[in-house]
Amino acid sequence: MSDDSGQVSIEVGLLLHQVYTLATQRLNDALRPMNLTSRHVTVMFLIRDGVQTQRDLVARLNTDKTGMVRVVDDLERLGYVTRTPSTLDRRVTILTLTSDGADALRTAQQHTKRVSAELFHAVSPDELGTLKSILQRTLAPSPAPQSVGGPHPA
Repeated sequence: MSDDSGQVSIEVGLLLHQVYTLATQRLNDALRPMNLTSRHVTVMFLIRDGVQTQRDLVARLNTDKTGMVRVVDDLERLGYVTRTPSTLDRRVTILTLTSDGADALRTAQQHTKRVSAELFHAVSPDELGTLKSILQRTLAPSPAPQSVGGPHPA
């Protein structure tokens, strides 16, 4: 990597952080009347899409257990998520989105779409698709390094 490409990588990283911060602020503002944040909605989407335990949420979001407990507690208090003891492991509770939670998630999704449209107004759908592809490749695990010339003699 040349010095120029290293500088561009740093600048891209900073821009990604700024876009994330702006998007989160705008979405949190839109969700405030619902007593939700972007973090709540992210967890609700993941539960809707099949993530069943707090442990899995922590791993998927690369976050701390204490913060996740607070988010799930909030969602349970709002009536959007239920906790049911697992029949396979009594130490585990299964998280399920309630019908009120599914309704709230649909409303939150409308806010998400509006905020996204405002944020990316100057980006074409094709460019947005390209950006998504680039970011997905960036997050993909790196291939294991291949040794050149086969095994080394002992």
